[in-house]
Amino acid sequence: MNRTKKQPLYLLTLLPFLLLLAVAGPSGAQVNPGFLYVLSDFTGPLPYDLVRVSVDKERTEVYVINYNYLRVFNEYGMEIYRFGDDLDLGSILDVAVDQKGDILLLCYKDKEPAIVRCNYRGEPVSRIDLKNFPPEFSGFGPDRMTYQDGTLYLVSMTGMRIVTVDIEGRFKKGFDLIPLLELEEKSRGNVSMSGFSVDRDGNILFTIAVLFKACVLSPDGKLEWFGKPGSTPGKFNIAGGIVRDSKGNILVVDRLKSTIMVFNKNYEYLTQFGFRGRRRDNLVAPEDMAIDKRDRVYVTQGRKRGINVYALAYN
Repeated sequence: MNRTKKQPLYLLTLLPFLLLLAVAGPSGAQVNPGFLYVLSDFTGPLPYDLVRVSVDKERTEVYVINYNYLRVFNEYGMEIYRFGDDLDLGSILDVAVDQKGDILLLCYKDKEPAIVRCNYRGEPVSRIDLKNFPPEFSGFGPDRMTYQDGTLYLVSMTGMRIVTVDIEGRFKKGFDLIPLLELEEKSRGNVSMSGFSVDRDGNILFTIAVLFKACVLSPDGKLEWFGKPGSTPGKFNIAGGIVRDSKGNILVVDRLKSTIMVFNKNYEYLTQFGFRGRRRDNLVAPEDMAIDKRDRVYVTQGRKRGINVYALAYN
């Protein structure tokens, strides 16, 4: 039998599988992001401009900090409560919620950091003092914070240091990213993190825009990173916020391209969404994001465009 006559038929039988791989990406798992809504109150979408957003994954509530004002949104993106304008706490930089539902505020007053515990009404009830820090982390000044499984993760974005403490503020572990990234000490102050989050396994995710890197730091201190500069899909212009979804995919904001890029757990590019434009599902100068346990992504942006919410679906 002439084998050359069978080859076209063989290629035709493979064609559907090749097309599926092309659509699904290297992992074979297709990600389908879809726009849901903009965080709103009863008057309509709120025109936030580059605010701080945090998600209480246990209760599926969203917290937004805007000029020391905290607004709480339900799982449908509607405001249900607000507080903070009358609190004498100094500058409120970040917010997290512990397993009991208490609200933890990272504040600065008189240039000193403090973590203030509030009840569900936003009323201060106690203060968590940072203690037992080793000499190499003395003077540590966090400007970001998140909570997970009894641990508070505190981050100095410009100082390139990460510290974990227990719920009473006692030092547990510290990471200095300058030597981990094999950078010289003189780089401190010129290199800073531009995005930060912690996944459900305790891995610390962060981006460094000037290095075109997205990094994953394991609890035992092992560092992996990926990223290349460029304007084509899968490459970074100006990397911003970073989170991991329930399937292990990593989402990274690209501020300049106004997109959210999705990579699988092997750091292979899958897809992107958002894009610059005037439609409600578009983004303008996105900066940071958070993700809830249902894989809904909350993206902050500029130009008073508010916080866009997207849902990730999978095939």
